[in-house]
Amino acid sequence: MNVAIILAGGKGERFGGEVPKQFVVLHGHRVMDYAIKAFEQHPDIDKIILVVPANWKSEIVSEYPQHTVVLGGNTRRESSHNGLLACPANTNKVLLHDAARPFLDYNTIQRVLEALNKADAVDTAISATDTIIEVKNGVITNMPIRDYLYQGQTPQGFRYDVICKAHETVFVETTDDIRLAMEMGVECVSVAGSQFNFKITSSNDLYMAERVTQINATKTAKPLDFKDQKVLVFGGTGGIGSALVTKFEEQGALVTSVGSEIDLSKDALPETLNKEWDIIIHSAGLFIKKPFFELSIEEWDLVMAVNLRSTFLIAKLARNTMKKGGWLTFIGSSSSHRGRTSQSVYAASKAALNNLTQSLAAEFLDCNIRVNCINPPRTNTPMRHNAFPGENQSLLADPEMVAEDILRYCSGDETGHIVNLKYTSQFQVSR
Repeated sequence: MNVAIILAGGKGERFGGEVPKQFVVLHGHRVMDYAIKAFEQHPDIDKIILVVPANWKSEIVSEYPQHTVVLGGNTRRESSHNGLLACPANTNKVLLHDAARPFLDYNTIQRVLEALNKADAVDTAISATDTIIEVKNGVITNMPIRDYLYQGQTPQGFRYDVICKAHETVFVETTDDIRLAMEMGVECVSVAGSQFNFKITSSNDLYMAERVTQINATKTAKPLDFKDQKVLVFGGTGGIGSALVTKFEEQGALVTSVGSEIDLSKDALPETLNKEWDIIIHSAGLFIKKPFFELSIEEWDLVMAVNLRSTFLIAKLARNTMKKGGWLTFIGSSSSHRGRTSQSVYAASKAALNNLTQSLAAEFLDCNIRVNCINPPRTNTPMRHNAFPGENQSLLADPEMVAEDILRYCSGDETGHIVNLKYTSQFQVSR
């Protein structure tokens, strides 16, 4: 039997927040949830053990009844030992992983498991990219050759009997189980980790984690099936919205498409839309390309009303009509993370949409509505042509390709994701 032990027993003192880092919510899920999901999805992991603080145990047991939950100790070593003691007697391989490393991937788990076919202890590591120096009393005392230096990560893998013996016979305090095996004289090998598999120890790391979820959010290209799903698309009569309608209909969805016949600058949506929906997509938008000092307050208010204030009405609609849960997807823009000349109001409205998505994702968890924002790159749409006449259209993304990617966020459990779509065919910098 192969067992994964996820160590979430720390108090997060270095993180500095009221909630330990492993329990902080990252795009709608706790940090530790990501590691749990990675092990759940690997077919060769037979059992998962969660080591948690006493004040979190009942909540985690309630959320993960299928896994074994045990209490952590006062130190990392004690927590590891508690997890090992909870393993079944027929455990063969055991992987210990830091709950504060959310971006564990399938291939890393696989490399550790395969290495354990020949080795008794396996560490996950990446090459050190910075020069490492030893400093004592402010003076550099050594500068090791970087070629031989690596940064250790987790999971660390062991033959179960080997790591149990190390815990029982080696009496040095350590925050690393590999050190226990080494102290016992066990040969420890390493396998490649990942630059993304970093540990969240500070608020700066959490910021980086939020960015990583944006670029690592590409979903597996599995067959789509929206048969008989009730879909409402705002802005479905042109550009990306029109491509979305076509894609949904090809998948057997029951699509309602609305366009300019609904004025999104108004204070209410038509009563006719108050019916049950499974998926709502807000793809409508207004783009005014004009230098800031030439904008009128009326133009500013109009763009903000159509692009941002309307999301208030549409989110309310989703909350009131998705009684069984569903998916609310906003279509943003690459301008949301880079303001550009003569696009100030448009960029501002799209940037606000990112934060709104994350807020709604957290608030809508209780009703099982997943909220995501997809920021397409420069796309071959009529709105783009009108704003940038004469542009080289070969460098613009295909609306059907963009729509295909958007559809993948209208199913599944992902929520709170800000997905910045990029395609390698677009070599020039976005305007």
